[in-house]
Amino acid sequence: MEMICPLCNGLEQVGEICPGCGQKMTDGGALRNYAGPYAPYTEAVERNRCFCIHLLYCSYCHYDKRKAWTMIVK
Repeated sequence: MEMICPLCNGLEQVGEICPGCGQKMTDGGALRNYAGPYAPYTEAVERNRCFCIHLLYCSYCHYDKRKAWTMIVK
């Protein structure tokens, strides 16, 4: 069984609305893509393989947040 992220694989889209300005937020990608192999939190992220944490941002007011997507069985 392979676990995949529905957002990374295009099965879902970001539907979050920015609390600052009301515009639709954009997916900045999975947090693991921002961290090098020696980042301090990489181990903690890799231990929790049930979720894929993404950076969401607003291109209008520059608000950002992290959100976890539940991994699904492929």
